[in-house]
Amino acid sequence: MRKIILFFIISLSSNSCSGNGDSDRDLNGRCTYNGHTLYVGEKGGCYYLSSGGNKEYVDKSYCSGCN
Repeated sequence: MRKIILFFIISLSSNSCSGNGDSDRDLNGRCTYNGHTLYVGEKGGCYYLSSGGNKEYVDKSYCSGCN
């Protein structure tokens, strides 16, 4: 039983956004990159909105499992 619970906890923690550590999930389950919410565009691009309102694209791997 302990092994099942441990496996479940590990699988949940590894089921977050992929990337090199700059990408994460916020409290609402949305993926973020350096504090910015990530979005997936119509053609599959991964981006966040800069402070100036521009789309800043990041590698698609950061949006894996997001939105």
